[in-house]
Amino acid sequence: MVSCQMRAFVSLSLMIAVLTIPLTASWASHYAWLGHDADLPPNAHALGVFVPTLYRILDEAAPDFAPEPPTEPLLSRDGKTIATIGRTLKRQLDLEGSLRLRDGRIVNVEEKVGGKFRYLVVRNAPFGVAMPGFKLVPYRTISVDPRRIKIGTVLYIPALAGIALPSGDVHDGFCFAHDTGQGIVGNRVEIFVGFEHDLDNALTRSGRIASFDPLRIYRVDGPTARAVDTRFQKDFAWNE
Repeated sequence: MVSCQMRAFVSLSLMIAVLTIPLTASWASHYAWLGHDADLPPNAHALGVFVPTLYRILDEAAPDFAPEPPTEPLLSRDGKTIATIGRTLKRQLDLEGSLRLRDGRIVNVEEKVGGKFRYLVVRNAPFGVAMPGFKLVPYRTISVDPRRIKIGTVLYIPALAGIALPSGDVHDGFCFAHDTGQGIVGNRVEIFVGFEHDLDNALTRSGRIASFDPLRIYRVDGPTARAVDTRFQKDFAWNE
C-alpha cells in the first residue's frame, strides 16, 4: 500500500512537472486534427537548433520608399522593362526577393543575366513565389540551406505553436522548407512574414520569437507529413 507521504510526494511531483512543461506543449491541441495530442506531432525527428531571421515581401506604396525617384528599371528575362523603381527599393528587392508594385502587380527576383538580376511578374501568388512550384505563405514558408534541409520538407517548430497570426488563425507549429536565400547556410533559417515588417510582426510581438534567438526545429515525415501537405497544398501550390 502506498503511504500518505508517498502519495503527497507523487502529487507534488506531478504538479511540478505540469508547471514546468514548455509553453509550446500547451498548444498541442492545435494539431489534434492529426488524431494526436502529444507534445510533438507524430513522425517528428529532431534536426537540431537553428538561428532564425525573418524576411518579407516589400510594398512600393509603403512610406519607407515614397521619397525616392524611380530610376532603376526591373527587366524581365527577355530584357523588357516591367517597371522602374527607386534605388533603395531595388536594393531591398534583390535581398528580400519579392515586391508588390503600386499598380498591384507582384514581382519576384528570377535569375541573373550578365551578373544582374532579372525579374518575373507573378500571377496567382499574392505574396510572390519561393522555389519552383511553391507560393510564399506568411508564417509557413521557411528559407533553408538545401544541403541541410531538403526542399519540400515539412517542419515543426514548437516555438511557433500558439502564436496568433494576422489572419486570425493560431499557428500550429507546422512550416515548409520551400525557399532558399543568400546567406542561408547550415543551421540558419529564415521565416517569411508576408507584408509585416521583418522587425515588427506577429512573431516578434508574441515575445517568443526574435532574430538570432535559437529555435528547435523538427523534420516531419511519413503520414503526418502527407496529412500536413494535403491540408496546406491549396495555399502553397503554384504553377507559372
